[in-house]
Amino acid sequence: MSNIIGFLESIGRTRLSEAQYAAAVATLDIDAAQRDALLRRDAGALNDLLGGRATQMMMMLFPVEEPRKQDDEPADDDRKDRDEPSESIRRH
Repeated sequence: MSNIIGFLESIGRTRLSEAQYAAAVATLDIDAAQRDALLRRDAGALNDLLGGRATQMMMMLFPVEEPRKQDDEPADDDRKDRDEPSESIRRH
């Protein structure tokens, strides 16, 4: 399998004519079914021959944020900018 993966990575970086592609596939040390799938450019058949997954899925999970209740909002005097230094360390 690693021969095929390496081959696919290398041809992904270059442009080959149909004849060059066929010649490159012919040099691989792989079985006839894999070679045939590559020549037909049949990704599904190649995936099956290599024992790949039928479907891959990506999911992202995000925490649910509860809406803030009005009672939970801080009072006006508590809304000061928190980055502001306290009176004792202010520069004059």
